[in-house]
Amino acid sequence: MNFKKELNEIVEKHVDVTKKQSKATNIDEFVKDVATITRLNRIYDTELLLEDLYDMYEEDTELTARINKYSLGTVFAEVYSLNSCYIEYYNSGDDDWLVWINDALDQDFPLEHITE
Repeated sequence: MNFKKELNEIVEKHVDVTKKQSKATNIDEFVKDVATITRLNRIYDTELLLEDLYDMYEEDTELTARINKYSLGTVFAEVYSLNSCYIEYYNSGDDDWLVWINDALDQDFPLEHITE
């Protein structure tokens, strides 16, 4: 799995779909399309969060194991979803953001651990 390449492909697809859903006919209208800009910001925030978790917090989050079990597309979709708080935790500035994200990952993408 090439994480960065696969993530980039997912992001590009989400961006393309979001742009196509916009009713803007020119750049001036597009810039004023708050809903589209908000969706695009959430897509890019999701990308940054997943990159950070993968690059800097892999040991804490076990992101690779979760991706191998559930797929990067599924993980991306849940993190991006308005029904989850991953992005809000990440952007909160609170010292406990990683703890909250780990709890959410454990709930949304459980891994079976064998205890001896």
